[in-house]
Amino acid sequence: MNNNHEQISFTIPLSIEAHERANQRKQGISNTEDGKKIYLNTLAVYAVNYYLDCIGFETKGSNADNSNPWMLSLIDLADLEVKNIGKIECRPVLPDAEYLEIPTEVRSDRIAYVAVQFNQSLKEAKILGFTTQTLAKIPLTQLQSVDNLLDYLTAKEQAVKVNIRQWLEGVITEGWLNVEEIFNPRELSFRFARNFSVTKCKKVDIGLQLNGESVVLIIKLNPKNKEVTDVKNQNQGEVDIIVQVHPDREKSVSLPPGLKLVVTDENGQEVDAVTSRQNDDWVEITLSAELNEEFCVEIILGESKVTQDFVV
Repeated sequence: MNNNHEQISFTIPLSIEAHERANQRKQGISNTEDGKKIYLNTLAVYAVNYYLDCIGFETKGSNADNSNPWMLSLIDLADLEVKNIGKIECRPVLPDAEYLEIPTEVRSDRIAYVAVQFNQSLKEAKILGFTTQTLAKIPLTQLQSVDNLLDYLTAKEQAVKVNIRQWLEGVITEGWLNVEEIFNPRELSFRFARNFSVTKCKKVDIGLQLNGESVVLIIKLNPKNKEVTDVKNQNQGEVDIIVQVHPDREKSVSLPPGLKLVVTDENGQEVDAVTSRQNDDWVEITLSAELNEEFCVEIILGESKVTQDFVV
């Protein structure tokens, strides 16, 4: 754990819009304490949503958005769903508080609890840090640093296995795109001359080694027989797979030299690997996999590594 006094907090201005939203949320609540709770919870969600947007995570909003004020007076709710990852709880912390308090009703179905401290005027909020513990009270000095939240959420996002068999059945994993949504027609004719049944792609941020820029991970699938897409024969068949990494053409015409693409099996054993050279347009690995077989794709540059797990 990091000492809270040594970590860097993230300060967020609480706009007039944020306060108007908080006022609207507590409309109809006569009890002062309940109204204050709803008000601060709303500001906490606003602050965390602002911070997540700054570090590149998309949110789906709070369950409180669909709750009436009377229901919100009965529960202490300040949740926010991070797209493709899970729910986090945004907990208000008053200026003189020493603990992050986690209500009983939100001690499950959360991937993290984020501490949001307000100044006396409620004009600013600070993201102090976060925890994954579900205790009633956690000392603020025991919170994980706010700087670690990006890595934690990224790891959670990458830990989700992508079921590519569903792609063959027409069900596409959220966050994956058709190549036409990233590459222009001229690039498509050059880069994707070989026909495959399914080709999907996703932009991947591999960190500071690329100054925050991204590359494009592409997965191409071709079933070797029709049983692969037949739900009555889900344990039969084999799929040809091509894994490619391309530069994000909006930012670079070639991959950085030394970028390594690795495929490992479900036991973590390396199946194949390739490293980009100067001015490489892309790198790729070809493999075949049986249905229900798992594999992992790793994109490595310097000390930065992004992983994505797949199951066929």
